[in-house]
Amino acid sequence: MGWLTHGGELAFGLKGDRASHSDVIWQLIVEAVEVIDKTPDQERRWLTSGQRSGGWNMVGMSRAELILIEKIRLLSAMKPFDGNAKYAPQRDDTDRALGVLAWLRWCKTARLPHRLVKAAVQLARSGDGEIVHKIYCPNRKPDRRNIHEIKTRTIGFVLSGLKKDLGIVPGDGITFKEVHQ
Repeated sequence: MGWLTHGGELAFGLKGDRASHSDVIWQLIVEAVEVIDKTPDQERRWLTSGQRSGGWNMVGMSRAELILIEKIRLLSAMKPFDGNAKYAPQRDDTDRALGVLAWLRWCKTARLPHRLVKAAVQLARSGDGEIVHKIYCPNRKPDRRNIHEIKTRTIGFVLSGLKKDLGIVPGDGITFKEVHQ
Protein backbone atom coordinates (compact mmCIF):
# COMPACT_ATOMS: atom_id res chain seq x y z
CA MET A 1 0.00 0.00 0.00
CA GLY A 2 2.92 2.33 0.70
CA TRP A 3 4.23 1.82 -2.81
CA LEU A 4 0.85 2.71 -4.28
CA THR A 5 0.68 5.82 -2.11
CA HIS A 6 4.11 6.82 -3.42
CA GLY A 7 2.89 6.14 -6.96
CA GLY A 8 -0.11 8.40 -6.27
CA GLU A 9 2.27 11.20 -5.30
CA LEU A 10 4.27 10.67 -8.50
CA ALA A 11 1.14 10.66 -10.67
CA PHE A 12 -0.30 13.74 -8.94
CA GLY A 13 3.02 15.55 -9.40
CA LEU A 14 2.92 14.74 -13.11
CA LYS A 15 -0.75 15.24 -13.98
CA GLY A 16 -2.30 17.00 -11.00
CA ASP A 17 -6.05 16.47 -10.60
CA ARG A 18 -6.22 14.63 -13.93
CA ALA A 19 -4.17 11.71 -12.56
CA SER A 20 -5.83 8.30 -12.58
CA HIS A 21 -5.16 4.88 -11.07
CA SER A 22 -3.55 3.87 -14.36
CA ASP A 23 -1.14 6.80 -14.05
CA VAL A 24 -0.21 5.62 -10.55
CA ILE A 25 0.72 2.14 -11.79
CA TRP A 26 2.56 3.44 -14.86
CA GLN A 27 4.58 6.00 -12.87
CA LEU A 28 5.64 3.27 -10.44
CA ILE A 29 6.84 1.14 -13.36
CA VAL A 30 8.72 4.09 -14.90
CA GLU A 31 10.38 4.88 -11.59
CA ALA A 32 11.26 1.21 -10.98
CA VAL A 33 12.98 0.90 -14.36
CA GLU A 34 14.84 4.18 -13.74
CA VAL A 35 16.04 3.09 -10.29
CA ILE A 36 17.32 -0.26 -11.56
CA ASP A 37 18.99 1.38 -14.58
CA LYS A 38 20.76 3.91 -12.33
CA THR A 39 21.96 1.27 -9.90
CA PRO A 40 25.74 0.84 -10.25
CA ASP A 41 27.01 -2.45 -11.60
CA GLN A 42 28.45 -3.55 -8.27
CA GLU A 43 25.07 -3.35 -6.54
CA ARG A 44 23.23 -4.68 -9.58
CA ARG A 45 25.48 -7.65 -10.29
CA TRP A 46 23.14 -10.09 -8.57
CA LEU A 47 20.17 -8.80 -10.58
CA THR A 48 21.59 -9.34 -14.05
CA SER A 49 24.06 -11.52 -15.82
CA GLY A 50 26.51 -10.61 -18.54
CA GLN A 51 29.45 -8.28 -18.86
CA ARG A 52 30.10 -5.67 -16.24
CA SER A 53 32.07 -2.48 -16.25
CA GLY A 54 35.20 -2.50 -14.19
CA GLY A 55 35.95 1.18 -14.65
CA TRP A 56 39.58 2.21 -15.14
CA ASN A 57 40.94 -0.45 -12.87
CA MET A 58 39.69 -3.36 -14.94
CA VAL A 59 40.94 -6.86 -14.46
CA GLY A 60 43.95 -7.48 -16.68
CA MET A 61 45.29 -3.89 -16.72
CA SER A 62 48.88 -3.60 -15.65
CA ARG A 63 50.14 -0.97 -13.23
CA ALA A 64 51.98 0.75 -16.11
CA GLU A 65 48.73 1.03 -18.10
CA LEU A 66 46.93 2.54 -15.09
CA ILE A 67 49.74 5.10 -14.61
CA LEU A 68 49.62 5.98 -18.33
CA ILE A 69 45.86 6.50 -18.22
CA GLU A 70 46.18 8.75 -15.15
CA LYS A 71 48.99 10.72 -16.84
CA ILE A 72 46.81 11.28 -19.92
CA ARG A 73 43.98 12.47 -17.67
CA LEU A 74 46.26 14.98 -15.95
CA LEU A 75 47.70 16.26 -19.24
CA SER A 76 44.13 16.71 -20.50
CA ALA A 77 43.43 18.98 -17.50
CA MET A 78 41.12 16.42 -15.94
CA LYS A 79 41.08 16.25 -12.18
CA PRO A 80 41.83 12.89 -10.61
CA PHE A 81 38.66 10.87 -10.15
CA ASP A 82 36.77 13.36 -12.35
CA GLY A 83 33.68 11.64 -13.65
CA ASN A 84 30.03 11.03 -13.12
CA ALA A 85 28.67 11.40 -9.63
CA LYS A 86 27.95 8.08 -8.01
CA TYR A 87 24.30 7.20 -7.60
CA ALA A 88 23.48 5.30 -4.46
CA PRO A 89 19.82 4.31 -4.30
CA GLN A 90 18.11 4.14 -0.96
CA ARG A 91 17.19 0.66 0.23
CA ASP A 92 13.48 1.48 0.09
CA ASP A 93 13.85 2.66 -3.52
CA THR A 94 15.48 -0.59 -4.58
CA ASP A 95 12.97 -2.72 -2.67
CA ARG A 96 10.07 -0.81 -4.21
CA ALA A 97 11.59 -1.03 -7.70
CA LEU A 98 12.10 -4.79 -7.46
CA GLY A 99 8.62 -5.26 -6.02
CA VAL A 100 6.97 -3.17 -8.74
CA LEU A 101 8.89 -4.97 -11.48
CA ALA A 102 7.76 -8.27 -9.94
CA TRP A 103 4.19 -7.13 -10.64
CA LEU A 104 4.97 -7.62 -14.33
CA ARG A 105 4.71 -11.37 -13.70
CA TRP A 106 0.94 -10.89 -13.89
CA CYS A 107 1.38 -10.18 -17.61
CA LYS A 108 2.12 -13.88 -18.16
CA THR A 109 -1.52 -14.49 -19.08
CA ALA A 110 -1.14 -12.23 -22.13
CA ARG A 111 -0.97 -13.75 -25.61
CA LEU A 112 2.75 -13.03 -26.05
CA PRO A 113 3.79 -12.13 -22.48
CA HIS A 114 7.54 -11.81 -23.12
CA ARG A 115 6.91 -9.26 -25.88
CA LEU A 116 4.47 -7.28 -23.75
CA VAL A 117 6.82 -7.12 -20.76
CA LYS A 118 9.88 -6.22 -22.86
CA ALA A 119 7.92 -3.53 -24.70
CA ALA A 120 6.49 -2.11 -21.45
CA VAL A 121 9.94 -1.92 -19.84
CA GLN A 122 11.43 -0.31 -22.94
CA LEU A 123 8.55 2.17 -23.10
CA ALA A 124 9.02 3.01 -19.42
CA ARG A 125 12.77 3.35 -19.98
CA SER A 126 12.90 5.61 -23.00
CA GLY A 127 9.47 6.17 -24.50
CA ASP A 128 11.01 5.53 -27.95
CA GLY A 129 8.07 4.31 -29.98
CA GLU A 130 10.13 2.87 -32.84
CA ILE A 131 12.01 0.42 -30.63
CA VAL A 132 8.85 -0.49 -28.75
CA HIS A 133 7.04 -1.27 -32.02
CA LYS A 134 9.86 -3.57 -33.14
CA ILE A 135 9.63 -5.48 -29.87
CA TYR A 136 5.86 -5.64 -29.43
CA CYS A 137 4.42 -5.80 -32.93
CA PRO A 138 7.14 -6.06 -35.58
CA ASN A 139 4.62 -6.97 -38.31
CA ARG A 140 2.29 -4.00 -37.71
CA LYS A 141 2.72 -0.49 -38.98
CA PRO A 142 3.95 1.86 -36.24
CA ASP A 143 0.98 3.63 -34.69
CA ARG A 144 0.48 5.57 -31.47
CA ARG A 145 -2.43 3.25 -30.66
CA ASN A 146 0.08 0.41 -30.23
CA ILE A 147 1.86 2.40 -27.51
CA HIS A 148 -1.49 3.02 -25.81
CA GLU A 149 -2.29 -0.69 -26.10
CA ILE A 150 0.98 -1.69 -24.42
CA LYS A 151 0.39 0.68 -21.51
CA THR A 152 -3.27 -0.24 -21.15
CA ARG A 153 -2.67 -3.99 -21.25
CA THR A 154 0.26 -3.83 -18.84
CA ILE A 155 -1.63 -1.66 -16.36
CA GLY A 156 -4.72 -3.87 -16.72
CA PHE A 157 -2.78 -7.04 -15.91
CA VAL A 158 -1.15 -5.34 -12.90
CA LEU A 159 -4.46 -4.01 -11.56
CA SER A 160 -6.03 -7.45 -12.05
CA GLY A 161 -3.12 -9.12 -10.24
CA LEU A 162 -3.28 -6.64 -7.37
CA LYS A 163 -6.97 -7.39 -6.96
CA LYS A 164 -6.81 -11.17 -7.36
CA ASP A 165 -3.59 -11.94 -5.46
CA LEU A 166 -3.31 -9.12 -2.92
CA GLY A 167 -6.89 -7.90 -2.51
CA ILE A 168 -5.97 -4.32 -3.45
CA VAL A 169 -8.47 -2.35 -5.53
CA PRO A 170 -8.71 1.28 -6.69
CA GLY A 171 -10.29 3.60 -4.13
CA ASP A 172 -11.44 7.21 -4.26
CA GLY A 173 -9.38 9.60 -6.34
CA ILE A 174 -6.01 7.99 -6.99
CA THR A 175 -5.87 5.97 -3.78
CA PHE A 176 -6.08 2.22 -3.36
CA LYS A 177 -7.71 0.17 -0.63
CA GLU A 178 -7.57 -3.37 0.62
CA VAL A 179 -10.60 -5.60 0.43
CA HIS A 180 -10.73 -8.76 2.45
CA GLN A 181 -11.61 -11.74 0.34
